[in-house]
Amino acid sequence: MADASMSSMEWEGSMTQTVAFQLSKLGQLSTALFAARLAPLGLRPRHCAVLELLRGGPLAQLELARAIGVTASVVVDMLDELQSLNAVRRVRDTEDRRRQLIELTPTGRDLGRQAFAAATETDAELLSGLDPAQLTALRSVLGAMAAERGLTGR
Repeated sequence: MADASMSSMEWEGSMTQTVAFQLSKLGQLSTALFAARLAPLGLRPRHCAVLELLRGGPLAQLELARAIGVTASVVVDMLDELQSLNAVRRVRDTEDRRRQLIELTPTGRDLGRQAFAAATETDAELLSGLDPAQLTALRSVLGAMAAERGLTGR
């Protein structure tokens, strides 16, 4: 346990100037803006990863869970929500009848296009104060950070 003299010590610098704090606050803002644009479509930000991954073709539920980094039960909930929008359908794998594959429907492809438009509109709002050089630098740095941590897309 820390002694009492440690509790009176100050730290140097401002927590609000750390990258962790700033990314956290910007993430909250970005999520709120994006969610507001998705809501009229019946979508939430969490659905977008599923729509994006299924663009490449059908995947098993477990493959989706691993790719997104969530539990299988969370994917089931997301798929139930997307199925209620007629965005995905569950089909039996023709090679292994025990396995279900998830595929996009035409409605799901359309929702994916609309979600992408909502994301680009959100980008435009968030990035409107940056000049082209700053925008290029930001995309480069964020891309490098995501790649370093294995967070890049499929």
